[in-house]
Order: sequence, then C-alpha cells, then structure tokens
Amino acid sequence: MIFNIGCSQSNNTITAFRDSGIPETEYWQVESVVSGDRLKVKNGFRQRTLQLCGVDNLIPEAKSYLEKQVKQSHEVLPTIFAGKDKEGIWYGDVWVRIVEGQEESATGLLLFNGLGRLSDDYYNCPNADSFKLAEDLAREQKLGIWND
Repeated sequence: MIFNIGCSQSNNTITAFRDSGIPETEYWQVESVVSGDRLKVKNGFRQRTLQLCGVDNLIPEAKSYLEKQVKQSHEVLPTIFAGKDKEGIWYGDVWVRIVEGQEESATGLLLFNGLGRLSDDYYNCPNADSFKLAEDLAREQKLGIWND
C-alpha cells in the first residue's frame, strides 16, 4: 500500500510503502484541540479523545499549529483510529487540509515542521515509515526542535 503525506510548505510529498493492513478511515468532527498531539473528536453522539499516533516531545508552538490546520480544514476530517490504550484514549491520526483539495496527516506535518519528535512506539502507527521520513527531513533542514 502507498501512503502519502505532504509535509512541506513547498509541496514536497513523502511517499512510503508498508506491508501491514491499515485501519479503516472514518470521518469525525474535531470539537477541540486539547494539546499539540491530542484532540477531542465526535461522530454523531459518539465522542472520543484522540492522541496523535507516533509523536512526542512537542514544542509549545505545536498546539497553535494544529489548531490552525484544523481550522482551515473541512468540518469533518478523515480519521484513522489505530487502537486504544489502557486509559481508554484512542490513538491514530487525522488528515487536515493544507491547500484546497489536498489533505495531509496531522502527525506527519507536526514531525516535518520540527514541532515534535517520533515517540518510542511510532512503529505501531499506520504511516510509521512516512513519519520517520518526515522527522528525518526536519532534522536535515534543522527545523523547530532540530534547530540547534
């Protein structure tokens, strides 16, 4: 399967290949951005807390960046739930609109812009290969947390 996440303001696209199955894409509305890596989402009467999969150690600007991405997106976003932790928090990803007609992984964008680092368990996430590539590119370009 091919996963695309556009992680650049200059329209570069990262493409990664992965053999494992992907959870089904659902469409959920974002009620609020709790932090740079956590959202409150709803679908009808169902409500969930969604932890973005694969990202950790966020810088303070991550929350405002995610809020901006959600605000400029459609009301209902493509969402993948990869699983649920012991506390009942769902983890997965949402796709936000970066330009008209192009939606991209919120996690991938955070990583590519250097607003966070890969979590230790990122390899359990759908798009793990793309997330690794996004972080590597941010590190090469010395963006955000990599600018030292």
